[in-house]
Amino acid sequence: MSDIALIGVDWGSTSVRAFAIARDGAIRETRRTDDGVFARRGGFAARLTALLGEWPEDAPVLMCGMIGSDRGWIQAPYVPAPAGVDDLAKHLVPAPYDRPVFVVPGVSSVDAKTCEVMRGEETIVMGLEIRDTLVCLPGTHSKWVEVADGRITRFRTYMTGELRKLVLDHGALAVEDAQIESAAAFSEGLAAAESGLTNALFQGRARRLLGRLQAAHTASFVTGVLIGDELRHERAVTTLILAAHGDIANGYDAALAHAGRSRKVVESETAVANGLWRIAQAARLA
Repeated sequence: MSDIALIGVDWGSTSVRAFAIARDGAIRETRRTDDGVFARRGGFAARLTALLGEWPEDAPVLMCGMIGSDRGWIQAPYVPAPAGVDDLAKHLVPAPYDRPVFVVPGVSSVDAKTCEVMRGEETIVMGLEIRDTLVCLPGTHSKWVEVADGRITRFRTYMTGELRKLVLDHGALAVEDAQIESAAAFSEGLAAAESGLTNALFQGRARRLLGRLQAAHTASFVTGVLIGDELRHERAVTTLILAAHGDIANGYDAALAHAGRSRKVVESETAVANGLWRIAQAARLA
């Protein structure tokens, strides 16, 4: 492990991913835990120590994600868009620790009609090393990010993941039955989204009552409705990059295929590690 030049940490709301990155930018080891920012209160220094374990103590640590939020370890600012690697590197915030630890700032986008913020997604986008395109970043708060000349210029947020959990945990569509993934129910949800979000969600309730939707397929239907609503508002661009990890990547990929949208699917975990490496290099940390 002596060639480790940087410890990169993506510390989100629910989970943490840590990467031991070598001097050539290669990932030597990855660690994952469910000890996200919201998992318990404070104690971030001790939690970081436990996460790092025996990794080299002379390697600086660069963190991104909700760890830099008002509910995290230390609040990092939002850099206004347009923002690229150099802009993020100039605004790193040190954390109180017994070795060099820094937090990547978020990015904001404000115009006459909207206010947007992101924290963590900016590092993924920088890790993609793209010039001019649209990037879809699914998650608790899904982002659709416009990139021009390698810099984040504008973006839009959809509370898809958070709303999905709320709808399935509370109210008319709350589920008690074990859920079974259903491609058919997912497709029906995508189609129903064309009628508008709240109307489409209520259709899930009506279809269950009328025997047209199995209770065990409710989650698939709701997921289809919520992703379909995103796509309904993001029709302008037909070609995009989908940066995601695991099952959520499969769901968005299927939705984009259903809509006839051309896309390139990229692993977001690799991208966030590369983004941390690029920002560290720009800040002369590695």
